[in-house]
Formats: sequence, structure tokens, C-alpha cells
Amino acid sequence: MAYQSLRLEYLQIPPVSRAYTTACVLTTAAVQLELITPFQLYFNPELIFKHFQIWRLITNFLFFGPVGFNFLFNMIFLYRYCRMLEEGSFRGRTADFVFMFLFGGFLMTRLDRVSKSEHLTQVLQLDTYIFSWKMYFPISLAEYEF
Repeated sequence: MAYQSLRLEYLQIPPVSRAYTTACVLTTAAVQLELITPFQLYFNPELIFKHFQIWRLITNFLFFGPVGFNFLFNMIFLYRYCRMLEEGSFRGRTADFVFMFLFGGFLMTRLDRVSKSEHLTQVLQLDTYIFSWKMYFPISLAEYEF
């Protein structure tokens, strides 16, 4: 019975938020189970363009560090604000929401390369979604409680 209600709740999440959150959790689980290493995920232009490891363009946005308190909060914020954006401002406009994801990822990658930081992408990723949500709902308070 609990499985069915959990399954129904999972299927009620909008498609982009569900796919992205699931990909983040599965990527972190794969690293935690040592099926892959974080070194196979990070953004490295030399490996992307010279060795054609194209997956690094995507996977650097899927790993939020080891499972722990920080990971839990990152996933809650990611789930919550992505879902509110997709159900609110981007209701019925899934392609626009995907474009926002891609454009935000492109900008974060460029800023990451300019600043020569290895971990800036993770910080900017959540800030992008919270900022976007706040721009669409200026009267609402950004809540950090659960």
C-alpha cells in the first residue's frame, strides 16, 4: 500500500523536475556505490573536446557530492523550486523550462570556466532555480523550512 502511494506521488511530479531530480539521485547513488567515480563526471574541456567524453557536459550538473546532510538539503531545494517553477510559471510550457535549464547550464559552465573554479557549478545551479522562482513570484518569500 505504501509503495502505491509513493509511486503515485512520484508520478505527480512534473516530468522535467522528476527526470532531473531522479538523475541527480541515481548519479550520486552510483558514486556512493563506487560504480563510477566523481572524476568521471566533472567538467574538463580537454577530455570533452580531445577525447570526446561528451557526457561530461551533462554529468557535472548531476553530482552534488557524497550522500549526507548537504546532499539532502540540495535535493530538497532542487525538487521544491524546480517543481514550483514547472507547475507555476512554466505550466504547459515544458520546452521553455528545458530551454531555461539548458541556457542556465550554458551560462554556469561559461562562468565556471572564466573563474577557473572546479566546483562553482554546483553552487550556481541551485541559486539559478531559486532566483528564477523568486523573479516569477516576487511577493512570495523564499522559504528554507520543510
